[in-house]
Amino acid sequence: MTIELELSRTHLPVASLFRHARELPNRLALVDSTTSVTYGELLLRVQVVAARLHAAGVRPDDRVAVVAGNCAAFPVVVLATNYLGAIIVPVNFRLAAGEIAYILGNCEPTVVVTDAERADVTRDAIGDAPLTMFDLTELAGPGPIGASESVPDPMIRSLTDDQAIIYTSGTTGRPKGAVLSYSSVLSTTMRSSVSGQYRPGQEVGLLASPMFHIAAFNAIDTNLANAATTVITPSTGFDAANILDLMEEHGITVTFMVPSQWQLMVDEQRRRPRDIKLGFYGWGAAPATEALLTALREVFPEAGSQAAFGQTETSGGGVSLSHEDSLRKLGSVGKPDRNFSIRVVDPEMNDVPHGEVGEIVYQGPGLMSRYWNNPKATAEAFHGGWFHSGDLVRQDEEGFLYVVDRVKDMIISGGENIYCAELENVVAWHPKVAEVAVVGRRDEKWGEIPVAVVVPRNEEELPSLEEIREFCDGKLARYKLPKDVVIREGFPRSGTGKIQKTVLRQKV
Repeated sequence: MTIELELSRTHLPVASLFRHARELPNRLALVDSTTSVTYGELLLRVQVVAARLHAAGVRPDDRVAVVAGNCAAFPVVVLATNYLGAIIVPVNFRLAAGEIAYILGNCEPTVVVTDAERADVTRDAIGDAPLTMFDLTELAGPGPIGASESVPDPMIRSLTDDQAIIYTSGTTGRPKGAVLSYSSVLSTTMRSSVSGQYRPGQEVGLLASPMFHIAAFNAIDTNLANAATTVITPSTGFDAANILDLMEEHGITVTFMVPSQWQLMVDEQRRRPRDIKLGFYGWGAAPATEALLTALREVFPEAGSQAAFGQTETSGGGVSLSHEDSLRKLGSVGKPDRNFSIRVVDPEMNDVPHGEVGEIVYQGPGLMSRYWNNPKATAEAFHGGWFHSGDLVRQDEEGFLYVVDRVKDMIISGGENIYCAELENVVAWHPKVAEVAVVGRRDEKWGEIPVAVVVPRNEEELPSLEEIREFCDGKLARYKLPKDVVIREGFPRSGTGKIQKTVLRQKV
């Protein structure tokens, strides 16, 4: 099969790979702490891995699960899986063996790929299941194709075929596998290419998200589509100083991080400024405070930005806020992306008036097709023909959306609704507060009361309840003010950086 035929008939990730290997063979595609791979080398590595997976029995629509940390070999396996028309399943490597076993039992992969650090937990998760386990380095490292292997032709796929299954974090129950079609991912790639101001063949992207997360999955595809270089950070504790050093060393022009990471980046860059060439930054996966958004514009004044608001089921998108609008709509997550329709509805699916709180529901090509092997959850999620996000928002007269809370995080105190995110957004401005999360605590009199869990900026100057309440008074109704303040050194977080409020509730 010729390259021209492959370009015209295969799906976007593989078509882009063939194009760049031909037109830009010497351009760096992937860089990690030990490896640099050009686009010419990347195509060869993908074909080698595809041959090895095919020899192990992987066929179209089979699942290939990956339990591994961030490295250049990871996207090679992703691309090789889709090259064969199979479905990639990136698994949160921070999960325990029993949790990984549940995901493997749900998606039933043909093979599981893991790295040396996670080999034992993956082996425990597989147990007695008849699964082939590959070592990531051996599978995706440089090397010739074996005598018994041959490079298959890339599989022709339609836009409605399944490309990936990405499991939700499962913070409120068993994780669900969101099935993303080629259309879902292509929709996000096109949107991100435009909003991220990509210049084909010129961008250098930093991948700071764990590669099992939707943000990393989107970044890899978008970078590939635009012949960008992807610099991959290791899966160790987040080190803002090291990240900024990498950004300076490699001339990073575009990146995405969650708000908690951006806060650390802002603090470190202010402490020791580097020569950063950042042209565009994105954030998402959790609400960002007004204080953080203000600081980002001050620290990276030459960069454009976009707030991406969505979830795994919406391919990471859904709503976004442009850099221009953020200057006058501070605190908003923006308007619906061009490939989504939204409504703000009450529990009976009636549209709520502008200014009132309701759940945001979605339609559009960026949506998942279903939850894997879970028709009941799929039916509930798409009740009424719209995808139910579980996010509570307000929409102003111009159509801009403001996150109020998650449906499951809302506190009902004395019959009044208190939205945790709304209170967090105010408390975060207090000069003694570095980070804050608000959770509900049971109370005999009120049913529930709001508790502000605070990480202080200075351990020697702890904010008191009286100080926090006085600071919030006048900015929020008094019934919304916290009834207690709990000081912590840090927050329990999921593998994607989200604060695990279920854990906090248990502790307060």
